[in-house]
Amino acid sequence: MIGLTQIAAWRRKRRENQVEGEKYLTDRNWSEAEKYLTLALAESRHSSKERLDLLLGLTEAQREQGKTAEAAQTTQTAIELAVSSKNKIIEARALDALADIQLDQKNYTGVEKTIARIEALELSMPQPDHKRIAGCARKLAMTFVNSGRPEEAMKAFERLAQLSEKAFGAEHFETAEVLTELGERHRKNGDHAEAQRCLQKALDIHRTTSGVDSQEATQDLFYLASSLEESGDVDGAAAQYERVLAVRERQIGADREQTAETQAHLAAIYLRADRTSAARELLIHSIGVLGRKKGDERLEFALETMASVEDELNRPVEAERWREKAAASLAIRTGVVPEVVVPVKQLPKYY
Repeated sequence: MIGLTQIAAWRRKRRENQVEGEKYLTDRNWSEAEKYLTLALAESRHSSKERLDLLLGLTEAQREQGKTAEAAQTTQTAIELAVSSKNKIIEARALDALADIQLDQKNYTGVEKTIARIEALELSMPQPDHKRIAGCARKLAMTFVNSGRPEEAMKAFERLAQLSEKAFGAEHFETAEVLTELGERHRKNGDHAEAQRCLQKALDIHRTTSGVDSQEATQDLFYLASSLEESGDVDGAAAQYERVLAVRERQIGADREQTAETQAHLAAIYLRADRTSAARELLIHSIGVLGRKKGDERLEFALETMASVEDELNRPVEAERWREKAAASLAIRTGVVPEVVVPVKQLPKYY
């Protein structure tokens, strides 16, 4: 007669490949995850739900290795099994995975069709997964961005903000992340009133959920300062840039390049306000960091600003030296050397 201990050992052995595959998925060891999940799928006696979970795990492992064709085939198998077993929840998960693969393949028409199918499926269920619907809205927005459809992309991001608030809550971190992204897109489109509204709301939420000195809140503050500068509120921008720098001094592991970019922006404002010495001090630090990577637009902005500082100090030789460095960086980035570099007070702002 078979004892309980023997039955338990048999069950553990039967699930050994599945357990190993799931472990390697968690560890992000994609090749080993693929190996063990494939072995598990070759075994019999899996329930349809177990087999669907294995297929979706295998899809993830294959996709993360760049095996998009294999991942697409595995996902299609999962979709067919989900449909035949009438498991709408797993079908939606499988279609979601398919949309990710289609994005990887730049199959934007396919993404749109798949997302429409997911939303219809979710809305047909008694309890739709609003987080999945919001995630699909993000994929659709990125589809419009990547396929060169900016107007549709903006509408999609606005809808994403509404869906995120419904799925996660108005004061949730994920909602703040969407508001930051939406605010930045409004800023780049020149709609600074909407940009500042979204960014201020994102900043308030990030300060509550992640902390006043968090990376997320500081990024919001920088974008807000940029929008204020671009909309002509120079004093407001300077105040926010100064706050960004004060926060970054307290942060552990702060992004040095972003700090240097902030210093360059603030230096340009100080220069316009005839605070030449303060501008020069900021630029010395900024160029010291940004100068490690040639062909960077942020570096060129800082170098051109420094040239204008030297002009104000009546040091034309030094000004020309900085402009030559800016031209050399521009040549690396674009392959075109400008004949004349205009002083920063006449330059369009760096966005």
